[in-house]
Amino acid sequence: MSFDLDITYLVVAGALTLRLAIVTATLPLLDRASVPLLWRLAVAAALAGTLAPAILATTTPITSITWPLLVTEALRSLLVGALMAFTVNLAFTAVRYAGHIVGMQIGFAIVNSFDPQSGAQVSVIAQFYYLLAVLLFFAVDGHHALIGAMYQSCVVLPPLSPIDASAGAWLMLREYSTVFSLGLRIAAPVVIVLLLISATMGVIVKTVPQINVLVVGFPIKIAAGLATLGLSMVFFREICLAAIGSLGDQLGRVLLALH
Repeated sequence: MSFDLDITYLVVAGALTLRLAIVTATLPLLDRASVPLLWRLAVAAALAGTLAPAILATTTPITSITWPLLVTEALRSLLVGALMAFTVNLAFTAVRYAGHIVGMQIGFAIVNSFDPQSGAQVSVIAQFYYLLAVLLFFAVDGHHALIGAMYQSCVVLPPLSPIDASAGAWLMLREYSTVFSLGLRIAAPVVIVLLLISATMGVIVKTVPQINVLVVGFPIKIAAGLATLGLSMVFFREICLAAIGSLGDQLGRVLLALH
């Protein structure tokens, strides 16, 4: 019994595994410490093994393997995967940014909790926003759109093909500005209401100086902030769905810039 070893298939599957490993390692819920690294690598390898036969039809057969070829392709695949992972996490970064702003305005900046999954102090409101965004991501089949984008990345940028790294990097710099605009849009209802309350408290203190603004204003801001936070959940849902829905377009722009 003899076995034929396809060198081109091994190189393509390895390159796709490296590319998809970064994406799967940074996906929502998979980026936690409770998910073993081997599991993330197994998901990437399974997806790469599934996509590799379809990509082989557009790939020039490899007659010999050299170390410069393997190193160059590994670096290229890591770069493509990193840019895709960065694009996927833009919306979730914006949500956490909004949570930090809201928590600071309400007065919850001093009650940050320790997250054992990430090993860092996190804002309670930011973690709440993040978990809601993750639920919306899976509820609207955002993971299916992401798998489709992974396949498109293999079609547009097949392994062993050159890429324009500088164009992709500049596009990422422009796309990163959406984190601040999206985060401010999510936090806008709470920030505006609390700003009006602070202005009102300032007028009251000037009118009645005997009132201790710290004692009276702090619970009022917490109650008004939490109430506004609850009422703005519909607004939060619409913005998150729009951001998740545009994920495919953002990934497409990144792939075209690298092409």
